[in-house]
Amino acid sequence: MPQPVTTRYRDALSLPQVLLTFGAALIGRSAYALVLLPLFYAVVEATGSVALAGTALALYGATASVLAPVRASLIDRFGARRVLTILVVLFSATLGVLAATSLLGGPGLQLVILAAVAGVVAPPIGPTMRVAWGSLTPNPELLKKGLSFDAVVEELLYLVGPAIAGVALAFIAPGVALIIPAVLVLAGGLLFVATPAVGAMRSRDAHLVAGGREQPQLRPLILDARFVGLLLPALIAGSVAGSLSVAVPVALATYGGSAAAGIALGLFAGGSALGGLLYGALTVPGSPARQLVVLSVVLLATTSLVAVATGAVAVSLVLVVAGLFFSPVMIVTYVAAHASGGEHQQNSAMTWVNTSHNVGGAAGSALAGVLIQASGVPAAMGGIALGALLLLVVSALLSGRKT
Repeated sequence: MPQPVTTRYRDALSLPQVLLTFGAALIGRSAYALVLLPLFYAVVEATGSVALAGTALALYGATASVLAPVRASLIDRFGARRVLTILVVLFSATLGVLAATSLLGGPGLQLVILAAVAGVVAPPIGPTMRVAWGSLTPNPELLKKGLSFDAVVEELLYLVGPAIAGVALAFIAPGVALIIPAVLVLAGGLLFVATPAVGAMRSRDAHLVAGGREQPQLRPLILDARFVGLLLPALIAGSVAGSLSVAVPVALATYGGSAAAGIALGLFAGGSALGGLLYGALTVPGSPARQLVVLSVVLLATTSLVAVATGAVAVSLVLVVAGLFFSPVMIVTYVAAHASGGEHQQNSAMTWVNTSHNVGGAAGSALAGVLIQASGVPAAMGGIALGALLLLVVSALLSGRKT
């Protein structure tokens, strides 16, 4: 049975430089939670086209997710401070131009292109902060505490951020609202890159010169079967969240509608935050690979109950319990990725976890929509769970391979 350990979250947060580094990163990361609604409504207000607004959001999300490993590789190769500074400035400037263009009623094509450019230069502040935890914490237990707290705060950030953006849009124009994330990412991002923890993330070449070593031939992490094995649970967790975002509103259409669906999905996020805190406070036996299998199986089993739950209360209870296992899956994946990244590919490792989660979320939403339309919520959720279990078997096989 898991046993409480002596180290506390306070021990991790009281370490030197932690509050400064994490606080700065949090300010910068908050921009991502605030940008989507203003971006959508800014394009709608400027063009009158929901289709163009949807295209802008899709391109922003696609370029941000697909190119994330490229940006992380640049950070590993050339150093975090240099690359992040450039990305932070470019991202803030692009949002500023987007805001001005929308306020001036600029052409829809220009707004769509600017949204895509914003995704291309989106700075990976979150993954870089998770790398920073490795240098800020002196032992694995404190690292686990830091990554657990990080995951919970990020969960809450994306829960509260859209609500704040929605309230802001009731009082100010969408184009003006876009300036808020532009300022936050610039202020928080530049403060973050100025911290000693980010400064210590030197380029790969600088590490080698300091150690008197030659440039190693590093194979991309995504070509490592064991690394792919640990990414699959993150993809599965993303697919669960994505499928629920479609299935829950459909399941509760006659049991309270959008209000009940919003509450139920909010409770899932709340359960996830609580699960992350509980996981970080316990010592859990077994290797990360084994923990990922067990946690993912329980996550799939509980979320599958949405297929048979009837009514808003039952669905909400199911999602609260399921949420308890969502953040722990991501936390264990981050811990395992930290070890897999080695000395020269830390940012790439952390970013691949995020990318896998995002790809899973997009695939889960799309697949749920198609399957629910064809056969209803119960069959769709059962089919997605079965497919995820097969991926989990593949994950276990790949993770168990010898190097």
